[in-house]
Amino acid sequence: MHPTTLCLALAAALAIPAAECSVVIDWVTIGDPGNAADPLTGYGSVSYAYNIGKYEVTNAQYAEFLNATDPTGANPNGIYNSNMGSAPLGGISFNSGASDGLKYSLRPNMANKPVVFVTWYDAARFANWMNNGQGTGSTETGAYTLNGNTGLIVRNVGATVWLPTEDEWYKAAYYDPTSGAGGGDNYWLYATQSNSVPTVASANAFGDISNPGRFQIVSE
Repeated sequence: MHPTTLCLALAAALAIPAAECSVVIDWVTIGDPGNAADPLTGYGSVSYAYNIGKYEVTNAQYAEFLNATDPTGANPNGIYNSNMGSAPLGGISFNSGASDGLKYSLRPNMANKPVVFVTWYDAARFANWMNNGQGTGSTETGAYTLNGNTGLIVRNVGATVWLPTEDEWYKAAYYDPTSGAGGGDNYWLYATQSNSVPTVASANAFGDISNPGRFQIVSE
């Protein structure tokens, strides 16, 4: 998938400080620390319990982030991609004439769809903002130290909200500690809690699915 169309997912520590926040993530706890990796792929072993977002970050949540961290619309860190306002799957418009703090608005029927046209750095800045309590919290430090750094960036010690590692995401998607699950190796073949090939859901240019169902993947 092209890097500018990545959807944004989050992971977090089990204990997240309570705060009055504009963006609320629906967390799911992933337990059974120290599980074995998937013998087919080698992924999925995580030595600690953690939380992961039940849903991908939505346009509504990302628009809150944009208005809070870039109220004037200067966009110095490029966290807003113009495709969000022009491409069919984009969900956020920019209006330079709007009041500060209101320059980013939602496109019709796109509020609860996953935000797209975000880079890894955009996602890391969103994680930093979440880590720092939202509002006027910094986007450059927290879970990751950015400040213009384009080299190798790793998660900082003490981070409370971060981007899931491949093992963390894989475990959340495929692992099942139930005895006999996944044919006995505790890993389903598909991220639908099933070893059966999912049916393909049809989506139009705006991401609306015409034949929704549980055991599906979305065609592009």
